[in-house]
Amino acid sequence: MRPKECKKCQSKRIVKSGFKKLVDRKVQRYKCQECGHYFTTQEKFHHLSQEKIELIHKMYEEKGEQRKIARILGISLKAVQHHLKKKDEAND
Repeated sequence: MRPKECKKCQSKRIVKSGFKKLVDRKVQRYKCQECGHYFTTQEKFHHLSQEKIELIHKMYEEKGEQRKIARILGISLKAVQHHLKKKDEAND
């Protein structure tokens, strides 16, 4: 799905600009010719099921390393860190 406009300035002058490498695939990257902003059509954090979020917390509590959790569950390290931080902030 090709974006219709830039996410930053809403210009319609966008061009393909390589790929962004994710854990499990590559995603097309785009560049705005007006403002120079790079973006993809993917959301930053895809919504994880509540079961997967609970699994992240359980694995981490059992001395699991964040990178290992990400690799086993097939999600990004940033997604693991995001959900651990979110839980930590809720406990404070």
